[in-house]
Amino acid sequence: MRIKQGGLTLIELMITLAVLAVIVGIAVPSFNTMIQNNRSLALGDELASALNFARSEAIKRGARVTLCGTTNGTTCNGNWTNSWIVVVDTAATDDAASPVVANAAAVLRVWEAPESNAAITVTQGGTNPTFVRFTRRGTLGRSSNGDVAMNVSFNGCSSNSARQISVGIAGMLNMSRSSTGCS
Repeated sequence: MRIKQGGLTLIELMITLAVLAVIVGIAVPSFNTMIQNNRSLALGDELASALNFARSEAIKRGARVTLCGTTNGTTCNGNWTNSWIVVVDTAATDDAASPVVANAAAVLRVWEAPESNAAITVTQGGTNPTFVRFTRRGTLGRSSNGDVAMNVSFNGCSSNSARQISVGIAGMLNMSRSSTGCS
């Protein structure tokens, strides 16, 4: 009596691996795009959260509060692709050209820098500001320059996965998906 053994032949195994390789080859690029899309959405949400935090602290404290880029976590000396800090701003006026951080205790919160392939563009009245200031009433500082528009994305995202964040003169945020910024 002969015992029949179950299993795969070498040819069946090779065909299965070839089909699996084709499926993986098709799925991986789509998966990478999905990851970049989700990173763009998350970065936009994180920046909007930082702006909301700065505005609420300005109202709560009855003082100027600024969100800005930083390279050292204690002063407003960076750009939007560096770390971000929210600070109590002791500038002389709401329209001052740059924020003033009195000391390290004035730093209210620090956000880590986004990954290196993040793209953040900020415009206000034709300029590219490195900070957003809120007045003690929660309105936008330097409001004579108009609304602040921020476009946030990651290289490699697709479709409408970038975020467009607008801060109006009254300090209100509007966030929407944007097709500009994704490549």
